[in-house]
Amino acid sequence: MARGRSSFKMGTVEMLVLYLLEKKDLYGYQLTNLIREISEGDVDMQESTLYPTVYKLREKGYLSEREVIVGKRRLRVYYHLEDSGRERLADLLEDYRQITRGIRRILECDTLPEEQEK
Repeated sequence: MARGRSSFKMGTVEMLVLYLLEKKDLYGYQLTNLIREISEGDVDMQESTLYPTVYKLREKGYLSEREVIVGKRRLRVYYHLEDSGRERLADLLEDYRQITRGIRRILECDTLPEEQEK
């Protein structure tokens, strides 16, 4: 893994979780698998990274959860995006688009602008 890649990824976990939950209610294992599958392996989020983020989002009221019994004894927790979570997602997407636009401009820069005289 490239140096610094992990911290950049950590800053996007919240946005990715909210984005996927906007599509439908999902449980944790589904979230990690979807992130890996949709990104074609470029983003590999472990459950140990996911759950602290999900718990934080739930505490802030962005998510709610419901428990579903699967089989005879297994309990699965589905996460649901609340309206406040949709608002948070909109803010995160706006920030993301602004920073990626700025990064793209910098990386596409062939020559530096002339320094202004002080």
